[in-house]
Amino acid sequence: MRIIRATAPWILLIAFSCSPAWGQGPPLSVEAFAEGGASLIRNTTLSLACPLVCTPTGCACPGPSSFSNAGRLFTGVRLRTGREAIEVSYSYGPNQIPNAYNRLSVFSFNYVHYFSMRSRLQPFATIGLGADRFSFSGPYSSSSGFRFVWNYGAGTDIVLQRHLALRVELRDYVGGQLSYFIGTGHDIVPSAGVVFKFR
Repeated sequence: MRIIRATAPWILLIAFSCSPAWGQGPPLSVEAFAEGGASLIRNTTLSLACPLVCTPTGCACPGPSSFSNAGRLFTGVRLRTGREAIEVSYSYGPNQIPNAYNRLSVFSFNYVHYFSMRSRLQPFATIGLGADRFSFSGPYSSSSGFRFVWNYGAGTDIVLQRHLALRVELRDYVGGQLSYFIGTGHDIVPSAGVVFKFR
């Protein structure tokens, strides 16, 4: 609940900043997308105060390379009018931290600006806010809880026909570390997929 209360004012600010554009110009359209790609976590530095991970052979701190690279499934909806859009998305990746978590979920709210809308190639830039959560799906489920993250990136839509396009993009999800790591983490996500335009 705390993360929802913290991000709600920013979501409203993004929505209201786009409202003048929504009141005029092209009609509102709805786009649903599904993408696949990679999740490459970087800049993880081990804290000296990390908790010990104990096995039958002894106890040790997890090393700074404990975050695994993994795939990423990415889906969501864009409400678009002309060159402006608001996006709500969810992504999932089986990123692992040995002896701790094996899934990463990310929820995001983004503002998107298209640089062109008159050709088949429609490049865009995006920035947004959200939350991520590491969790464990084994017999003893656990979770890191939701943590604030923000993201930015760029990509392009390749329009195939009126209601169908391909999308290629690259995003960086930036946020704090889990309790036994310090500094800022970056989750680099290159992805590609399809877009269905309903209006």
